[in-house]
Parts: sequence; C-alpha cells; structure tokens
Amino acid sequence: MATDNGDLLTALEQSHRETRSAFENRALMYAYIHDELVEEIGAERARELMKRAIRRRGVEIGRVYREAAAAGDLSEVARLFCEGSPCGGSLFEPGVEEEANAGRVVLKMTACPLVDAWKAAGYGPEAVDSLCEIAAAVDEGTFEGAGLGLRFLERAAQPDGHRCLLELRLPASTPE
Repeated sequence: MATDNGDLLTALEQSHRETRSAFENRALMYAYIHDELVEEIGAERARELMKRAIRRRGVEIGRVYREAAAAGDLSEVARLFCEGSPCGGSLFEPGVEEEANAGRVVLKMTACPLVDAWKAAGYGPEAVDSLCEIAAAVDEGTFEGAGLGLRFLERAAQPDGHRCLLELRLPASTPE
C-alpha cells in the first residue's frame, strides 16, 4: 500500500507541476501576443483587444456561479471560487477576505503563476501591472457571466508577493 500512496503522491506532484507550467505558458502567450500587438497597433488598442477576447472566455466560465448568484448566495459563490481553484488552490491561493454580508463578499488571491512567469521572463513592474490588468479581464467576464458586479479593490504584484482583492456584489447592491 505504501507504494500505491507513493505513486499517487508522485502523480499528484507531476500533475501540479504540469498545471503550473500550463499557467506559466498561458502567461507568456499573453505577454508575447501583447508585445506583437503593441508593435502593430499600439499599447492602448492592444490592451483593449486582449481584454475583450479574454473577457469573452470569462463570461463562459461564469456559468459555474450563475445558480448561486441568482439565489443571492455569495457564500456559495465564494466556496465555488475557492474550491474550483486549480491544484487545490495552491496556484492562486484563493480565500475569503470578507465574508458575505449585505449583498457583498470580498475574495482574495495571494499567489499568481502568471505574475511569476512574467517576472521570470524579465518583464518589469509596469509591464507586469499592464499584463495583470489584461489577464484580470477573465475575472471581470466570469463574474459578469454569473450576473454579479465585480470591483478590484486591490490588484497588485508586489516584489515580495501578490495580492488581489475582488469585491463581488449582487446586482441590486452594485455601486454606480
């Protein structure tokens, strides 16, 4: 039985490495596509097009949260967000910053393999921030697709770590 557990642990570790590598690959594709678009059409238009395309995918992902959002159950939305995070949450380290209350919940992520990949590839703080804004369009689309309001309270890649705070609101409590 010890061998079976050892084999399982080895397989899980390999799966984690492969999943992280896939996210890093995604990050570099975003960066390289962005770089090419900037050369062809300028930074503002490149950012706009990439965000629009990435947001579309997010809207599709948002279906996972629709039932809970429609029921006004932000605690369930938060649970789905945390439990649905890849590799048991180890890639993005999701959590709940502020519990659901008065039509609002604040979620957090304290790690990001995309940011790690951009930094490792030599992108500076300004470029990483711009790429974060682009990549965050998936979250915007996701919660739009779920029928929720989203506001980033914090979206930062710090030299010593990462921290994103996502405020989700039920439609009736979304600020103007």
